[in-house]
Amino acid sequence: MSSRYLWVSLLAALVPLLSFAALYDSYFSELVSRLTDERLATRTAATKNEFQVYLNERRYELAALVDQFDTPGIFTEGGSDQLSPTLRDLLILQAEQKALYGVAFFDADQNLVWTFPDGALTRERYDRMKATPAIDFEGAQLIGPEPPSWDRPPVLLMKQSVALNGGTVNQNGTGDRDHTPAIGLIVRFNSLAAIAGSLQVDGVIRPRLSLPDGRTYDTVGQLVSSPETLVGSYPLLPGWYLELEQTRALVEPSSARMRYVLILLVTGTASFLLIIHLVISRRLKRQMDALIESVEHVANGDLETPVAQSSSREVKALAESIERMRHQLKQVIRSTLEVDRQASLGKLAAGLAHDIRNPLTTMLTTLQALIKREPNASHREMLAMLEDEVQRVNEVIGNLLNFARPREPQAEPILVPQLLDSLTALVTASARRQNVTLTVNCPANLTVHADAGQLRQILMNLVLNALQALPHGGQVWLDAEAIDQTVRLSVRDNGPGIPEHQRQRVIEPFFTTKSTGTGLGLAICHTLAVKNGGRLTIESTPGQGATVSIRFPIGEGMELEA
Repeated sequence: MSSRYLWVSLLAALVPLLSFAALYDSYFSELVSRLTDERLATRTAATKNEFQVYLNERRYELAALVDQFDTPGIFTEGGSDQLSPTLRDLLILQAEQKALYGVAFFDADQNLVWTFPDGALTRERYDRMKATPAIDFEGAQLIGPEPPSWDRPPVLLMKQSVALNGGTVNQNGTGDRDHTPAIGLIVRFNSLAAIAGSLQVDGVIRPRLSLPDGRTYDTVGQLVSSPETLVGSYPLLPGWYLELEQTRALVEPSSARMRYVLILLVTGTASFLLIIHLVISRRLKRQMDALIESVEHVANGDLETPVAQSSSREVKALAESIERMRHQLKQVIRSTLEVDRQASLGKLAAGLAHDIRNPLTTMLTTLQALIKREPNASHREMLAMLEDEVQRVNEVIGNLLNFARPREPQAEPILVPQLLDSLTALVTASARRQNVTLTVNCPANLTVHADAGQLRQILMNLVLNALQALPHGGQVWLDAEAIDQTVRLSVRDNGPGIPEHQRQRVIEPFFTTKSTGTGLGLAICHTLAVKNGGRLTIESTPGQGATVSIRFPIGEGMELEA
């Protein structure tokens, strides 16, 4: 940390000084070259030429439109509805240019009738533009720009008359402007004003555009006050002038201000070093305090709160190590508690099952005898219902015993396709009643070593759970595949899925979301899968179904054939 602080301090001290020296030298070298009369005159001539080229391009575009639009109906209210697809495409192409806002159409009395696109220019804005002096340019009229406004940029109108149905025009193509329809390009004035930006010399020269209405604009088309100190004024059009303003930067010698700049630079460098020291110290203290607080949480038994992370590389590595320790400690404690809990539940379940099963057996035997001797049919039906309920209780007790004292598996080769086919045969009728489609995806000759009865019990429980998740129909897939020297058996459905907060608890004994469930189904599946050397996993996306998989690795007593 101290080494990094040293390097940052040195860079903070040297970089500003070296940068200032380099910038000082390059700035004044460039300044001397820029201020020569020859370069300034050359750039001014180039700017004037670019200005003329820009207006000539717009003039050629306007002339092309005048040649195409010669139908009288176009220059009336609603004239846009009389456009042919070709003319409309031409207007779209013209309006998409960066230099234009759109195209305007005027009737024989020079009234604005419509624009393309709509709203590119309003009659009110056009009336204000007509109040500014208009000039002739190559057979067209330049009107504007309109008086500046805060809510919209200024525009310049380039307008030319159109001869209709054999009408006459004078030699420059304008005809009788007061009694002839016209087309105008709505030009972005700021794109025209930006041409003078090449003459900008930061802190020394600022170009301006002076127009016949007495207003002056900068290179972004904003209205500015007239310059007081001019180094040149160059005519562009009648009444249009390119003016170059000299700022006070050249009036005051730079050497007179250099001493103050150096003093400020040294003071700023020292202040910068002090600030860096304070920031690094406070940041390191804040990170260490957060890390110490996290360690104290772990020491006090709080294993759920994550260790605070840091952006510093060294502190981050330490925090990650402590976070790994917290996870491992949490897993060890959770595993120990799980083992103790399973053992306690097993003993309790075994005792309860033993104490309850004996009287249940007596009750079941008595009921079966009473059913055989009862002559009344309605009484026999009631006794049969009671027998079914006792049988259901006996199945619950059986599940408790399977969970408490599952028998040791007797591994044998199991042909997986046959096992899955037999399962689907047992549940096909129930699936059909629920409008559920069963699909089996399994390679031929896929074999795994496990206890056949326990594996069948696991898969049957999983299939029944999937059917219960689809009361209104759906699909259930039974998949089997060989992956990375393991066999994976999966039961998946397209039901509502399992919420995230329940996914970690569904294999806990006696946890259930069903009103009639015991919460032992998945717990028994998990126990039997572990007994057979497998691992049960659950994947689910709410609203997209759930997938329960059992993966059997290849090891002692196991074999994979495909």
